[in-house]
Amino acid sequence: REKKRTNCNLTFTSIKDNKLIMGKSLESLSSNENLLLGIVCGAASKTCNYPLLVFKNYSQQGLGFPSLVPWVVYRGLPMAMLNLGGTTALQFWFTGFFQKGIRKFSNNDAYVQMGGSFLGGLASGIPCSIWELTMIQQQRFGGSIISAPSRIFSQYGLHGLFRGLAMTLGRESIFTLSMLGITPAIQKELVERSGLDSSSALAGGALSGAIFAATITHPLDTIKTCLQGDVQGIKFKTHAQTFSLLIQESHGSFLGLFKGLNWRIALISTTFFLVNDFKDRFAPFLFPRRLSTPHNSKKGD
Repeated sequence: REKKRTNCNLTFTSIKDNKLIMGKSLESLSSNENLLLGIVCGAASKTCNYPLLVFKNYSQQGLGFPSLVPWVVYRGLPMAMLNLGGTTALQFWFTGFFQKGIRKFSNNDAYVQMGGSFLGGLASGIPCSIWELTMIQQQRFGGSIISAPSRIFSQYGLHGLFRGLAMTLGRESIFTLSMLGITPAIQKELVERSGLDSSSALAGGALSGAIFAATITHPLDTIKTCLQGDVQGIKFKTHAQTFSLLIQESHGSFLGLFKGLNWRIALISTTFFLVNDFKDRFAPFLFPRRLSTPHNSKKGD
């Protein structure tokens, strides 16, 4: 372990099993490399846990439990893959961009990693809001990736397309902070202090980060989901009215804001784990020259 610690000045720090610490590594990849890596990791992870997203959305909107018929529970999957793949790509891109900028003013790795991931998530919230609106509308009413947003724009204009944007910005900033900042930081600490293998440490970091992110942002996500599922504003009209109505429906309790929290914790924890794990698996394959280990570097010298 001491030998591995002496190589901390390398672009990618190897902890165990040649696993890479997510977040810090994005600082060293190029913008296009971050973009490609994010698309691959995001889309791949969504194919694995998409039903959890459907269950969460139905629960938040009070629609009961959906049919488990595959063509129903996987309806909207292409949009979800585009959403998470595209959002993760932008989160990787913006996180790397902001990390490089913050690095010019600070050598504190934690500050660079946390600050860059928070700002990266905030910037990614704009396109993410439109993609999720399309996906939620597909889940409820069907339609294609093109027809759903086109219908909304023709009937409600830009106001309809960006319905729930403020909630999305707040949610994505904390979400990305947890995925690219908190999760890998916990993984690193668990490996170095307890001697856990990288995969077990990643699972612990993903669960811890998911519980934090899901609990803090769930009211934002619930309000956003209700607004985007009811673009017409029949039941959910504004952010404030939706907030009040959810509390009213829970007999004055804030529990209404936490509908579907169990599904969301399951969704986020698996997403954090899968995105980090896929990144560790795909990055060396996609960018072998960037990810050469000290051992491999010596062979090439």
